[in-house]
Amino acid sequence: MTTPAPLLRPVPDSPDSSDGARGRAPEPVPDRVADHRADHRAVQPANHPAGPLMIVVGGVPGAGKSTLLANVAADVPRAVVLDPDRYRRRIAARLPSWAPYGAYRWVAHTLHAVATVLNLLAGPRSGRPLLVHDTATREHRRELLGLLARLCGWDPVLVAVDVSLAEALDGQLDRGRVVQPDEFVRHWERWTAQRSLLAAAAGGPRGPWSAVHLMERCDAFGQVRDLVRRRSVVVAASRPEPALDGGGRAANPCAA
Repeated sequence: MTTPAPLLRPVPDSPDSSDGARGRAPEPVPDRVADHRADHRAVQPANHPAGPLMIVVGGVPGAGKSTLLANVAADVPRAVVLDPDRYRRRIAARLPSWAPYGAYRWVAHTLHAVATVLNLLAGPRSGRPLLVHDTATREHRRELLGLLARLCGWDPVLVAVDVSLAEALDGQLDRGRVVQPDEFVRHWERWTAQRSLLAAAAGGPRGPWSAVHLMERCDAFGQVRDLVRRRSVVVAASRPEPALDGGGRAANPCAA
């Protein structure tokens, strides 16, 4: 296994800024959140039944979930996509440019949570696939989401976007919004504790998920698009940890 990249911490939003963190250098984080990515992953082909599909796209902040979902929404217009970033943009358009996202982040995420529950409870009557943004790092909430979807008649599938620590931090800087350091550390610790379990999970009709896929960010868009179209997917072996350039960013990061 290659040596993990140095641990970095994103710089939090300042109280008097909104999305102005872009381009700022991350700070070191404690060694307790070391990046333990496996060198290899088993190939997992999957064919799903014809029932209405609900896909939860999970991953740590900066993994590229919103970018992936926006691309799928543009490529598969019939899909229903639920993403808190849509509420963020709508709220930001009605506020002064200097208003920090941290001041209304809870509103965007509350609206997203309510929309998610309402769509799940309404069931798959329209037959349109449903895609939901969630970090999926909180195990009990993740499993409850899958069980609720199954009880309401959906065929629930979990896709976890697998990125390195450096890629996640770079993703936050590139989007111009960074998670508070302590919150990101908690997300990362939960993710590293659960990653191996998700990689080994197969899913099945008796559990919360019909299938569980751990996907590289490079592959995730095409794979999720194929899942929405009910095609088979194959999850490739994981890449080695990317090297960091002199500025502390991943060299040639994989874009979603």
